[in-house]
Amino acid sequence: MGAVVLQTIVTEWTETALLNILGFALVAGIVVTTVAFGYRATSTRAAPIGVGAFAGLAVVTGWLNATGLGQATIIDETPLVHHATATYFLGAVVVSAVAAETGRRIGDEVARDVFDIDRMEATGEIASLVRSARLSIVVQLPQEIDDADGYPPVDPSIKRDLAGRTVLLPQSSDESVLRSRLATRLERDYDLGHASITIGADGAIERLVVGRARSGIGSMLPTGTVAMAIRADPALTASVGDPIEVWSTASDSSRLVATGTLRATTGDVATITVDADVVDRFAFDLDSSYRLTSRSDAPDDGDALCSVVRAADETVRSITVEDGGTLDNVFVGWLSGTVLVVVRNDEVIPFPDDNETLRDGDELSVLGTASELAPLSPNGDRSVSQ
Repeated sequence: MGAVVLQTIVTEWTETALLNILGFALVAGIVVTTVAFGYRATSTRAAPIGVGAFAGLAVVTGWLNATGLGQATIIDETPLVHHATATYFLGAVVVSAVAAETGRRIGDEVARDVFDIDRMEATGEIASLVRSARLSIVVQLPQEIDDADGYPPVDPSIKRDLAGRTVLLPQSSDESVLRSRLATRLERDYDLGHASITIGADGAIERLVVGRARSGIGSMLPTGTVAMAIRADPALTASVGDPIEVWSTASDSSRLVATGTLRATTGDVATITVDADVVDRFAFDLDSSYRLTSRSDAPDDGDALCSVVRAADETVRSITVEDGGTLDNVFVGWLSGTVLVVVRNDEVIPFPDDNETLRDGDELSVLGTASELAPLSPNGDRSVSQ
C-alpha cells in the first residue's frame, strides 16, 4: 500500500522536476563557488551575500527564461501558465539560492586556504582597513638613524623618536612594497623629505636613512653668484628665470647697477641672482629702490629644471673619478642612478652611453635618490654633493 501511495505522489513529472531543480542548484553552486574564490583572491575580502545570490540566480533565471521563450510547455506538456509550472519555477529559485549561498561559503574557504588568508573576526572601520590589506605586521626600526646624503639633516629629536620605534604595516611578501609603505609612512608622519630603508635577509630593518626636505635656493645657485632681495619695480614682462638689468633710482640720472636673473617677486620685493663681485654696488638700506628691466637674451629652462629637481625625491651629486678608485674603468651603465653628464678633459659628454668607460679625472653629475647614490660614495675629498 505504501509503495502504491508513493508511486501515486511521485509521478514522472515530479521526478523530472526534482532532477531539473537539483541540476539548477548544482550549476548555481558551481558558478557562485568560482565567483567567491576569485573575489577573495583578488580583494582578500569575502564576497558579499548579495553578490553570490545574484550570480547564482542570474544563471538559473536566465536558463528558465530562455527555455520558456523557446517553447510553450516546460515538463510533460505542462503549459507555462499553470500552477505546476509556477511551483517548478519557485522551487528552482529557492533551491538555487540556498545552493548559491553554500557555494559562496565553500569558494571563500577554499580561497583562504589556497592563498593563506586568515579571517579577522573583529568589526569596525580599523578592522576593515586591516582586513582589506590582509594582516598587519610589526616593523622594528633600528636604534641608530643615519642622515641621508644630499638632504639637510633632520632634527635630533626626530631621530631619537624614530630610534627603536615599532610601526604597524599591512603584511606583504614583496620587500619593495614594504620599503615603499614604510618610507611613505615615515615621510608623512614626521615631515621628512626622504627616507631610505635597508631590509636584511631575515626581514628586519637593518638601516634607516632620513633627511629633511630641502628648502631655499642656495643649492640652485651657480658658482660665483649670490641671491639677494631688493626693493624694486619689476618689469611687467619679466618672469622667474628671465635675465634682467637692475637700474638705480637714487638720483635724477639712472645708472646700470648690475645684470642678473629674476628668481622671485613678492609685491615690491624681488629676489635676484647676480655675480658675487657686484654685490658692493647695491645700497643696503631701507630707502634704496631699484627698477628692473628685461634683457633681450632669451630665457632658458634652467630654473624650471632646478625647480623640478628640487621638488623631486632625487638629488644631483658631482663625483670625480680617481685613479684606482671604485669608479675607475667602470661602465656608465653599471652605476646606480642616472648619469647626466661626464666632463673629460674639458669635453662635455651629455647623457653618455651605457658602454662609456669612466677614466681617471672624469667629473660626473649623477641624478638619483639617496639610496641610489649611496654606493657612489666620494672617492676622496674631491667629490661634493649638490
